[in-house]
Amino acid sequence: MSLRDTLTSLAMLKVNIDQGRDYLDYLVPFVVQVLADSNPESVTDQLVRELVARHFGLEIPERTVQLVLRRLARKRLLTRGDGKYRVARPLDNPGIGARKAEAERHIQAVVNGLVEFSKSSAQPIASVDEAVSAITTFLSEFAISCVRAYLRGTAIPSVPGRRRTHLVLVGNYVIHLQQSDPERFNSLLVMVQGHMLANALLCPDLQDAPKSYNGVTFYLDTPLLVQRFGLEGEARKRAVEEVIAMVKHLGGVTATFEHSRDEVVSVVRGAAEHIERTEGRGAVVLEARRRGTTKSDLLLLAGRVDLLLEDAGINVIEAPPYGHDFQMDEPAFGQILEDEVNYYNPRAREYDIKSVRSIYELRHGLRPDSVERSAAVLVSSNAAFARAAYDYGKRHEETREVSSVITDFSLANMAWLKAPLGAPAVPRTEVLAYSYAALRPTQAFLDSLLREVDKLQAQGKLTTRDHQLLRSSSIAYDELVKLTLGDDAALTEETVGETLRRVSEQIKAEETGKLREEQEAHRLTTERLDAAISANDSLQRRVYWQCSRNARFAAWGMTGVVIAIVVVGIAAGLGLRGSSPTVGYVLFGASLILALAGLANLVVGTTVRDVHRWIFQRSLTYLLRRESKATGVQFGVF
Repeated sequence: MSLRDTLTSLAMLKVNIDQGRDYLDYLVPFVVQVLADSNPESVTDQLVRELVARHFGLEIPERTVQLVLRRLARKRLLTRGDGKYRVARPLDNPGIGARKAEAERHIQAVVNGLVEFSKSSAQPIASVDEAVSAITTFLSEFAISCVRAYLRGTAIPSVPGRRRTHLVLVGNYVIHLQQSDPERFNSLLVMVQGHMLANALLCPDLQDAPKSYNGVTFYLDTPLLVQRFGLEGEARKRAVEEVIAMVKHLGGVTATFEHSRDEVVSVVRGAAEHIERTEGRGAVVLEARRRGTTKSDLLLLAGRVDLLLEDAGINVIEAPPYGHDFQMDEPAFGQILEDEVNYYNPRAREYDIKSVRSIYELRHGLRPDSVERSAAVLVSSNAAFARAAYDYGKRHEETREVSSVITDFSLANMAWLKAPLGAPAVPRTEVLAYSYAALRPTQAFLDSLLREVDKLQAQGKLTTRDHQLLRSSSIAYDELVKLTLGDDAALTEETVGETLRRVSEQIKAEETGKLREEQEAHRLTTERLDAAISANDSLQRRVYWQCSRNARFAAWGMTGVVIAIVVVGIAAGLGLRGSSPTVGYVLFGASLILALAGLANLVVGTTVRDVHRWIFQRSLTYLLRRESKATGVQFGVF
């Protein structure tokens, strides 16, 4: 097994709506292929898991493999005896080879492009294998974490030689592709979407989970609210908007606590006070400088927070009072937070503890086994915060299965898995949001930068103008991160000098107007492309959810008919007789159907719930095909 096999397998995973497949069917061709190739005398879940890992580079839990083997047994491809499965007959080739060739084409284009792109950084990619490792490291960041129902965070095996510089490099590469090479960007999205689909395979109980978030309120923490207002860039704003839209479509509610709302106001006002100061930093300050936002603009926004929350469909909820039966051990949780999260503002730690305590109160009396049954969840963009809450929650029934805090990507991925065709933009917005975040300089990097430029000025190697430029220019920060890949050890006199040269060239080009003309032309081209993609996504989203509603109505109608037939059949079985031949025929037919249904349930375990799902899926498939012909929208994930 190689990391390239992993990327190839991710690229082969697809949602085939026309065939009515569910998430387990994504794995079936892989299992059939390894069984056909190896032809084992006996088949066990451990053996299949090892074969899939060896040949396709995917780490799948044994429990998930067990479900697939049972499905193959129901299809008479396997027989079971003495606690083991055996291949019942020669297995047809599932056609993995053809799909693999197409997947490798996507991978080859992306990998070769990364090798070439890296040559402009201080740490160029040395080989194709290193490029594959870098891309795999990047993809592994898109994991569902802190949800116990998921047996692993990602289907990608551990990546040897994992480096943060790879995350920065690939993030920069992703943005470059999105702006300059749409075809290769789509090839990379194939792998991102495949990984998001693979995450479904990590949760064997996903099929039994409710298909909606009815009755669940998702409370957004302060950083997500800041991002929703566009204060950390357009990419993060779009990602949060997509999550909120998905939650709404699936029947959930988005809200925030009153103290989080107050914290947002404090964050914005604090950024306004520091935006004109040389020592001012932070994501909001850097983004404001990048976009030319002024102090008065930020203060105006701080005064409109309530209106902005209302427009975004985010309810403001007062934190519940302390209960009498249960008290969270706040000092113990605070200690875990100290170990996991670096807080530069002590009040932020207090707000986080209050938010988690509120979730415990809202869940009082519940022992949810899935997010869909958890009533209340705090959503955060801070993975360390989510991990701390998860570790603390292992001690309590209320959060032992589902943490009080999950990451925004975990929610986006889980919601997307419920209806991939209803949210076509989610993979794109998530990968762009992460890429831009990866290019944001860390606090440690900024501290190292300031020490280096102060030292160079003291040695007379920097002018006062250059010193000021390096301390406060967002352009200089961007160039330094791209050049050093965010590695503060690479902040040397040479890299600082190269950054000054690049920034000076940009400033000169802007003064002559040439750069502005090029940037404006590129901006218009990018906006037209984004507008076309957004329009197509919007149409697909609207058509999908309309078809989904109609299919749901049809399923309930047909299910009602099935239930009526079952009731009549039971009545006939209890001795009810009709007063006319017609009624007698109806009773006899209902009894016959009931008997056949009982036999089907006995043989394959079919229930009314299964029938309802089958009718819904077939109705949805029919409606989507019809709308595809009428509108020209192609319903497919890739």
